[in-house]
Order: sequence, then C-alpha cells, then structure tokens
Amino acid sequence: MKNTFLILIGMLLTQSLMAQQEQVISPSNRSAVSLEKNVLFYAPSHFKVTQSGSTSLDLNLLFDGNFVPSYSTSAIDPNKPYVLLIENLPNAHVQVGGWIGWTTRHFMPSKFKIEVSTLETPGQWLTVADVDNYKAGHYISSTPSVTIDKIKLTVYKTNDVNNFLGLSEFFFLNPEYVKAYDRLMVQYNKDGNVGIGTWKPDEKLSVNGKIRAHEIKVETANWPDYVFKPEYQLPSLSDTEQFIKENGHLPEIPKASEVEANGLSLGEMNKLMMKKIEELTLHLIEQQKQIKVLEAKLESK
Repeated sequence: MKNTFLILIGMLLTQSLMAQQEQVISPSNRSAVSLEKNVLFYAPSHFKVTQSGSTSLDLNLLFDGNFVPSYSTSAIDPNKPYVLLIENLPNAHVQVGGWIGWTTRHFMPSKFKIEVSTLETPGQWLTVADVDNYKAGHYISSTPSVTIDKIKLTVYKTNDVNNFLGLSEFFFLNPEYVKAYDRLMVQYNKDGNVGIGTWKPDEKLSVNGKIRAHEIKVETANWPDYVFKPEYQLPSLSDTEQFIKENGHLPEIPKASEVEANGLSLGEMNKLMMKKIEELTLHLIEQQKQIKVLEAKLESK
C-alpha cells in the first residue's frame, strides 16, 4: 500500500513537471525569451505575406527577430480594420506545442482576432483568439492540432487615443517543424541573402570568417577555350608590355586596389587566369617555332 502511494505521488510530480515545461512565456522585447522555433522568420521572403485595411506596417520589421517596432502609417478605421495575412505556410502538422502571437512596445492592439486556415478544413477559418480590451505589450495563444496553411491577424482597436498601431514581431512557434535557431544564427535578410558571422549579408551567401571545405565547385560560362580558335586576335607581347608600363597590371586583370576594396570573383578570376595562361602558351609555341627556325639556319651554315 505504501509503495503504491509513493508511485502515485511520483506520477503526479512527473505530470506537474511536464506541465511546467510546456508553459510558454511570450517572446517579447520586454523579456529574454527567444524565438528559436519561429516559422515566420523573414516570412515575406519565404511565404506570401500581404496586409490590407485602413493602414499598413513595415512587413520586414515584423518578421526579422530584432524586436524593432513598426508603427502604422495612419490610424486604424474600425470599419476597415488592419489585416495581416500569411499564406502558403509549410505542410507541417501541429500536434502539441504550437503558438501564435505578437509583441510590441507602444500602440498595442486592444481589440483583435487571430484566425488560421487549415488543410483539414479548406475554405474555413478557425478562431485562435478573439480579444477585446487587452492591455499587455505581448500576446500568445496555443494553436489547434491541425495543419495550418494560413494565418490572419485582424486589429480593430489599439490602446492609442488616435488608434495608431505598433507591432514589433508577429510569430508562429512550431517546435515540430522548425529546427532550433533556424534563420537566426544563420541570418537571412529581406532579399533572401544569407549571412554567417555577419548581420548584413550583401550576397546570396556572405561569410565573415574562414571557410574550410574538401572541394569547391564554381559554375561559370564562356570558358576561354575560344583563345585557341583561329579567329582569335592574340595580343602581341609588345602591346602587353606597353599596357603593363602604363597601368601596372595585366590587361583585364583587376588592380590591387580594386581587389582590396571589393574582393574578387573566384569564377571570373579563374576564367581570366586561364585566358592569360592560354595566351602565354600560344606565345611560347610561336617562340618555340621561331627558335627551331633559327637553329636550322645555324646548322645549315
């Protein structure tokens, strides 16, 4: 009897701990909780994101994980509420542990609705939250156990006397779909550029640091085998010499200052180097022919 009682107490404690672990604190610019499971990081680059109604927000600020507020360009007309719509979400089922919400710093929504469309009920909207007279700077609500393909936020009123709206982040947390810190440690920007070790990637992949790899393959077009075609005009060595004297570098090769300032394109540079090697090879072949002619003349004397 005593052992049974102890087992029962242990089960209750375990359930209590599990329940505590499942509690979620709203990710907020007033808290230290992160968004490491947010499906909507840089949503405009991955999904269809639109807004409508009597005002608008900067959509890029709503999904970048930086909690920088975006404020509406005009007041909300309650007859034309602000609507944020996110479509084409991934086909990922939310069994347990799905949450949708928002954070803000000022002008927080006081009357709003959050709805989802699901693959199980196409053409219908399920209400996740229908809230009035709300006063906090962040909101979060659990999602139903469905496959969500659209999310809609409708804001009717805010706590601002003029009904201006402010939002810092709109998020959809789905631990079953998103890898931890996906799109966070690796930074994506609104143009779809990816950065590792940098917050401002200016290329499709920007890496601030060293790269180690077994092999790197660069795809390029117009490989300079055209140098060997009969119609190619091979620059003379005298012309090349004159160019070097005037410019301090080979023709078509960028100057040192340009490389130091802008870096160099690996594919383009390999093409240019191969072109110069092929031109040099043709000059060597021609010189070898001339040497043989001279040797033959010397032997005939």
